[in-house]
Amino acid sequence: MIELQGSLAHLYNAMYVLRKAIPVLLVALLAGQCMSPQPTRYENTTEKIDLPRAPVGTEKIKVALLPFRDLTGKAFLVEPATAQLTTMLLQTGYFEVIEPGFIENTIGTQKDLSPEKLQLIKEKFGAQILITGTLTNFEVRKNRSGFCLLFGLLGSYNKEEYIVETGIDYRILGVPDANIRDAGAIENQRTDTSQAAGVLFSYSGASTDILKSSGGKLLRYAMADLVLRIIQNGKYRP
Repeated sequence: MIELQGSLAHLYNAMYVLRKAIPVLLVALLAGQCMSPQPTRYENTTEKIDLPRAPVGTEKIKVALLPFRDLTGKAFLVEPATAQLTTMLLQTGYFEVIEPGFIENTIGTQKDLSPEKLQLIKEKFGAQILITGTLTNFEVRKNRSGFCLLFGLLGSYNKEEYIVETGIDYRILGVPDANIRDAGAIENQRTDTSQAAGVLFSYSGASTDILKSSGGKLLRYAMADLVLRIIQNGKYRP
């Protein structure tokens, strides 16, 4: 009998503690639903980029690409910049692009450029121009707004804006004379809006990561502007 009474006492105490804990846990969870930003995702990373297409019969210019320098502190953008520029130049039909790896192996980096090496890529690959440049800016700013009603019981809403600014300086050199045929700067700004709303624990959205995975996607729009500028200027032709 004594053991039974002891067990009942322990059970009663446990139930008492549980009754006290449940409201605290519920409030904490509901508050967390409101205070923590709702997961979000870029809406526009799959936008189609339209580039001009060369008329049938257009004589293609043979291009050598040298990897861009990075002044942003985000060196992981250099490789996708070269790859994206290669793809976009080819897609326009105005250019024939030499494999960038061959050019890098032959010249090295921008600081290794010399008349002798330009003459070499002319002889080895038939290059007519060389395109290179510098990534000067890649900044992401985040603005957040929203509301939460009664710890999320009546609903919550979060809106996040990611303002992405990209800057690229470029130049086009004649090969092998090294004269600068065209040069300029591209400044690209994008605002991607993500939002999520919920009642209690129901919400919409998915995760966002603006680092290596997204950097290349965001850079693509600036590279498209670069290709468009080159074609519109038309100074790449002899």
